[in-house]
Amino acid sequence: MLVTAINSAKGQLRQQMRRKLAHLSAEQLQIESQQTLAHITGHPAFQRAQHVSIYISMDAGELQTRELIELAQRQNKRVYVPRCDGAAMQMVELRGSVDELKVNKWGIREPREDDVAVDPAQLEFVVVPGVAFDRLGGRCGHGKGYYDRYLPQTRAFACAVCLCDQVVDSVPADTYDRKPDMIVYPKGILYQQV
Repeated sequence: MLVTAINSAKGQLRQQMRRKLAHLSAEQLQIESQQTLAHITGHPAFQRAQHVSIYISMDAGELQTRELIELAQRQNKRVYVPRCDGAAMQMVELRGSVDELKVNKWGIREPREDDVAVDPAQLEFVVVPGVAFDRLGGRCGHGKGYYDRYLPQTRAFACAVCLCDQVVDSVPADTYDRKPDMIVYPKGILYQQV
């Protein structure tokens, strides 16, 4: 598939998924998020990790991560959250509550510009968001390529997370798209590299 055709297919998939997820009730979102988080916290890679990166979820339309962030902090793990600046994404240690962070132009909380980023090599586990996923490890992100560019900089276990409605038959992929090590959803493990 040509690059323009792949990009067009991804754009259509993103629009379709956003419409679909807009109708997900807050109750269903909470239930599916909790089920998925239970699978993550039970996984040995998460249990071993002391340096974890977890995205800060939007209030609707994607798996909620606040409980996972708080649990990791209670377990004395060092938690890092994304900060995006132009085309670059960095992970910055969260030293307090998510509520203490500023809200960016997308309405997502993130660290201040002067907070020091962690060396990606220190991370051991990264929770990866996305819009759509398939059983072969395909992941369609939000379209900026942040995680596709960030993940090759780290040796961390990359765990993508999704809701049941985000699972599709096939995700269009290009050569720069990076498969996560595992995709977890409410029913368990959707995909895991062998």
